[in-house]
Amino acid sequence: MDTTNSFGEEASGRFAVGDIVSWKKLGGERNIGMLYEIYNATLGGRQVKKGRVASFKDALHYELLLLELKLINKGNE
Repeated sequence: MDTTNSFGEEASGRFAVGDIVSWKKLGGERNIGMLYEIYNATLGGRQVKKGRVASFKDALHYELLLLELKLINKGNE
């Protein structure tokens, strides 16, 4: 992972590809899945850390801010 001054950079240190994570959207149910990519994206002219997650619940892929994710289990343990 490269180091930048992006929003969510500190949070990116808690996650690695293969980790099991959960997230919840406003008004929705909690979802769980596997983080398979961490990357930088430009939103509103600012660099932010995002992750791609494969959901176990509905078999869809989601792009989420790393700050939205909660670590359930490290993937490489």
